[in-house]
Amino acid sequence: MGIPFSMFAAVVSLAAAMHAPAMGSYRLLGRTVYVGVNAEPPDHPTIQYYDSKSHRMGTLDFVSGVVYRTNAQPWIRFSLAKPTVAVREQRFVLGSEAKRLGASLWFAPKAQHRATIVLIQGADDSTRQMGFLIPYFVAHGLNVVTYDQRGTGDSAGNWRYTSPASKAADILAIIAAVRSNAVVDPKRIGAWAASNGGWVAPIVATHFPLAFLILKSAPSESIASNVLYEIGAEMQEAARFTPQQMTQALTFERTMFATLTTNTNWGVEAQTLSAARTQPWFGFMRIPPGFTAPPPAPMLAALRASLVYNPTATLERVTTPTLALFGALDKNVNAQDSAAGFRRAFTKSGMRDFTIKTFPNAGHLLVASTTGYEDQPILPVRYVGYPEAMIRWLRVRGFTR
Repeated sequence: MGIPFSMFAAVVSLAAAMHAPAMGSYRLLGRTVYVGVNAEPPDHPTIQYYDSKSHRMGTLDFVSGVVYRTNAQPWIRFSLAKPTVAVREQRFVLGSEAKRLGASLWFAPKAQHRATIVLIQGADDSTRQMGFLIPYFVAHGLNVVTYDQRGTGDSAGNWRYTSPASKAADILAIIAAVRSNAVVDPKRIGAWAASNGGWVAPIVATHFPLAFLILKSAPSESIASNVLYEIGAEMQEAARFTPQQMTQALTFERTMFATLTTNTNWGVEAQTLSAARTQPWFGFMRIPPGFTAPPPAPMLAALRASLVYNPTATLERVTTPTLALFGALDKNVNAQDSAAGFRRAFTKSGMRDFTIKTFPNAGHLLVASTTGYEDQPILPVRYVGYPEAMIRWLRVRGFTR
């Protein structure tokens, strides 16, 4: 059963509490600026913007009155008096105590029976406040659904040790809660998934008839393969390890994953772990603090749930129209291999509507870069056209206004 508006809790706008402009899109001279609050710890909530003219994105600082300025040079000032398209929020909570899950439905005033996009987050402790993306989609005629990651906001649990299947179950529960709402067209509910949220969205698609999928920098490889790729990229960026040390490090991590997957050979792995702790590359390994081999039963179960997963079998069942966006320089996801993996799986599934767009000068976040490392964007930070690519793809399929 869906949740009617009367059952949603009223809430004071976080943007107002921050002395921020109202969330929405602002039509200014020669440009549209999309403004929303981004709450991603450990940073305090910030006012995030996306400027359609310069393609810049970032945070805004308050100047005076209704004037705000980009926090990076060259500075741009925006007069944000009243949004052209405002955004309303209806908050709700599913479950209770250990199963409590907080989420929000975002929509334009007077919206009725519109396509709706659920934003599925990656591996971080983000809340439902997802910056410019919310007003961006709302301004283009969609409702948006977001949620607090497990262990943040109104949601109980721990996002670090939540399996893709469990995350998908959360999304399915949220969809069930909003699908009968008056602003939502239940036959046009889709999902946007970033990074390893891309392991979650296809599971959702095999349990609910999603109308579309947008996968941003999403892996089609196993979690183990993806972690090994990330470690290799991080060690290369550090530029202080020999090829032999790189091989030793990746071999160690590979054997750790094999032991975790099979839950065998822990005696041998304990010795391997002890030796690895003395190596200069050990700090780059994804080993939890205080980890023992074998770990206590609860930790073992949590690690297996969150780290042992291969999406191939699920992807081979997905027929939902899908747009996959990649940065060719991505150091967090192997863009070339993941694109090929999606093609193979979707060919087997019989998918008839699959689009891949790879941006040659971008990394994981799809901002302009010459190296692809997240801490080395071209300044000022700007997107390479990925927001517009999403809307063009959605418009052709009738999901935008």
